[in-house]
Amino acid sequence: MRKQSKWMLRIMAIATTGALLITTPSALANTLDDLKQEQKQLEQKKNNIDSTIKHTEGKIDQNVSKIDQIMAQIKELDTKIINTESQISEVLNQIKLTTTEIEKLQASIKELERKIEERDQLLKERIRAVQVSGGSVSYLDVLLGANSFIDFIDRFSAVNTLMDADRTILEEQANDKKQLEEQQASLNKKLQQQEDSKNELLSLKASLDGQKASKGNLVDQLEVEQAKLHEEKEGLETEYDEILNLSQETQNKIVSEQKRLAEVARKAAEEKKRKEAAERQRQQAASGGGGGGSSIAIPNVSAGAWTKPASGRYTSGYGSRTHPISGGIKTHYGIDIANSTGTPVLSAADGVISYASPLSTYGNVIMVTHSIDGQTFTSLYAHLSSIKVGVGQVVSKGQIIGAIGTTGNSTGPHLHFEIHIGNWEGMAKNSVNPLRYISL
Repeated sequence: MRKQSKWMLRIMAIATTGALLITTPSALANTLDDLKQEQKQLEQKKNNIDSTIKHTEGKIDQNVSKIDQIMAQIKELDTKIINTESQISEVLNQIKLTTTEIEKLQASIKELERKIEERDQLLKERIRAVQVSGGSVSYLDVLLGANSFIDFIDRFSAVNTLMDADRTILEEQANDKKQLEEQQASLNKKLQQQEDSKNELLSLKASLDGQKASKGNLVDQLEVEQAKLHEEKEGLETEYDEILNLSQETQNKIVSEQKRLAEVARKAAEEKKRKEAAERQRQQAASGGGGGGSSIAIPNVSAGAWTKPASGRYTSGYGSRTHPISGGIKTHYGIDIANSTGTPVLSAADGVISYASPLSTYGNVIMVTHSIDGQTFTSLYAHLSSIKVGVGQVVSKGQIIGAIGTTGNSTGPHLHFEIHIGNWEGMAKNSVNPLRYISL
């Protein structure tokens, strides 16, 4: 029995050693000591990767800080752009008012010149009549030539009438000439004012173009930094994948019970994540007012071609980002403005409603087609709680067209806003960063 037991122990040892040879991928890891050494090396690699991840996260924090700085500069430029556009609007109104005043003065001057010309002709005829009679008219000779008292009275009345008429003509001529000089002086002044206003307008437009160019450069920098952030995140994910792969190698070398526990842990983590997401949605729904109106005021309508489509907090920019639902790196083809459900959504520019219905993961969507300086644009407003316009309806910049909501694929109430050059033919085609056109 003892010999048989010894043979059984040897057979079990050989079987165990054979199993290790079959299940271990490394030719060197043939013994338990080799496995322990391999695990130790793996732990060292994990520590090194953890260090790399922390270093990468530090770089990401630096990128986020730089993006925040650029966004602050963009918002500062937005304020200047809004002020400049308002000044341009005021100057244009002043030019329009001055033009009206100039047209009235020119019409008045033309009428005065006509009256003066007519009186000049009348006076010239009077002078020619005197010359034909052989000299100057003597009102005293006219009176002394009366044949009777009644004739004298008649002549006296006629002389007074002629004298009053001559005096009136001369006074009116003098007054009109004086008024003509004054109006011509006023006209010259108005013309100079208009010229000054036009020069100021040119200067303001040049300043506005410079501000928009500076903003465009900042948006370029922003997108570069966002691209860096994307690259850093991809690097972080690569490092993380390496950890998972190494962990998988380790799991292949341990017992099945540990595999079972790992699966239990994975499911527990997913359940925790699901519960946390459900709790966030419940809290957001509770704070959203159930579709009620927002106490946030409608944003001021900018003086330029475009205006901000809604009040609220800028929460997500254009470009690559970590998707809030899937968790993967995705391209975000618009910007997000968060606010409570029911907050008014405005048309960002004059245009025509070209779509107003639910659309896939966008939820309730409105699209507005614009024609600005001969260029066609399409703006898109997504996740709306309500739609207040219909297809074919003409809308003005700043007109309420809908309300913020959380329909479609959304983690909370916000407006997803896109701008496309030309017609909308999918989220990725012809999309541009809305910050190039609107001011926050």
